[in-house]
Amino acid sequence: MFGAIGMLVMTASLVPAWQATHGGGRTGTFTLTEFTGCDRFKPPVQRCGWYGDFVSDDGAVVRSQQELVGGLPKGAQAGETLRARDVGSPGLIYQLDDTESFDQTVELLGGLTAVFVVGLVLSRPWRFRAWLRSTFRRLGTTSSRRTE
Repeated sequence: MFGAIGMLVMTASLVPAWQATHGGGRTGTFTLTEFTGCDRFKPPVQRCGWYGDFVSDDGAVVRSQQELVGGLPKGAQAGETLRARDVGSPGLIYQLDDTESFDQTVELLGGLTAVFVVGLVLSRPWRFRAWLRSTFRRLGTTSSRRTE
């Protein structure tokens, strides 16, 4: 179940990640407003999460309390602005020079697909019909003996 649900979520994330990586969506600025914490890696690979507000270059799109995909290196401060891209994904804004989110989404989708396939093989759903048939046969013979 975990693999199947994860696959659905990651599949829905593929299109926005592709658009962001390949220059789709609206460009604008993202102003950092709320720090959410850093991952467990050491700098320079460590990334810290941020929420903030996005405003498109033409001012037509304003989105508040959006999450910045991929995070930033440690040391960013609330109030700083950076170039960003809105591809219409609910709650997510991508950095303008994002080149990794699509690859990371594909990798995660591959891992969740492997989890799903292993779970499917271990649960052996193709054996369910045979088990069900044998159970009904057993129940049928047991109930016919009782009526005699």
